[in-house]
Amino acid sequence: MRKLLSAEIYRCRHSLLFWLTLFASVLSGVFYGIVTVSGSFDDVYSFEDVFVVPFFVILAAFISLNTGREYMDNTIRNKIITGTSKTAVMFSKLVFGVGIGVLFCAAFLVPCAIILSFGGLSEIPASVLCLTVLGFVLLSVVWAVLFTVIGMLISAKGVGSIMNLVLIIAVMLLAYQLESILRQPEFITTTEFSQVQMTPEEVKQIQEGTYEGNYSLSTDENGQVTYYKTVFSDAEQTPNPKYVKQPFRDILAHLDSMLPQGQINEYASCLTHCTYPDDQADDTPENDPINAYPRLKTFPLYSCFDILLLSGVGLLFFHKQEIR
Repeated sequence: MRKLLSAEIYRCRHSLLFWLTLFASVLSGVFYGIVTVSGSFDDVYSFEDVFVVPFFVILAAFISLNTGREYMDNTIRNKIITGTSKTAVMFSKLVFGVGIGVLFCAAFLVPCAIILSFGGLSEIPASVLCLTVLGFVLLSVVWAVLFTVIGMLISAKGVGSIMNLVLIIAVMLLAYQLESILRQPEFITTTEFSQVQMTPEEVKQIQEGTYEGNYSLSTDENGQVTYYKTVFSDAEQTPNPKYVKQPFRDILAHLDSMLPQGQINEYASCLTHCTYPDDQADDTPENDPINAYPRLKTFPLYSCFDILLLSGVGLLFFHKQEIR
């Protein structure tokens, strides 16, 4: 195992692909920081997490191309022929993938944090910041492990790279769809309104320019002007047919928490909440980001579960795979 990892590290140190993708990770962090500080999210802040996707594309590109090259050079086949077990080969690749995920994540976060320190980073509570950094590192490892498993199970370099890119898009779309379903309100509020003729006192206020409400007017055949005001009736709540009830709601929520993109969406919402707080007092419990976004505490556990699950599936299928 140690020799396999040493060989992986040696190849990386002398690989142009590694240094190019590592530098690209740094640039993606710089880009995300600049876009955030410049306020480009003012109109699309709900989709600011999309700007993290290039980093995952870079991570997928390196792992897919690196693994595909080993298949083309028969490196993996030669390891098995010389007596190395498939379990050791796969496990070493998974450990290497974890290291690459952490390294590339650090290359993304460090320049991003430096740039954000000139923006709204100081407004984010330390607890939220620590949870976000930990969660982002772990979900980067989840992606790295997933890319490694796909790359090891699909020997064709081009096919593996395309599959990983498709997975990024598919997971992103699935996360948005799940959150769209979960955000549906249980009840739909409907309000009825009617036009009521205004009293002479209210008409006088309009003429004097002191009336503060909304109004409309109509003129009859004789030129008589009648003023009307809008009166709203009590709101009525009706059940929302798109609302998902229990236990399926919990199932969808757990699935969304397992998806890396689902976690990113929640982190982005929490950071936006900290940067642009509500009108509530900052010391109220309801305005505490940790209380407002309780899933942040459980995301690291979901990521660890994903890592173990993907690693187990990868080891199982690679052990049964015929290496040619």
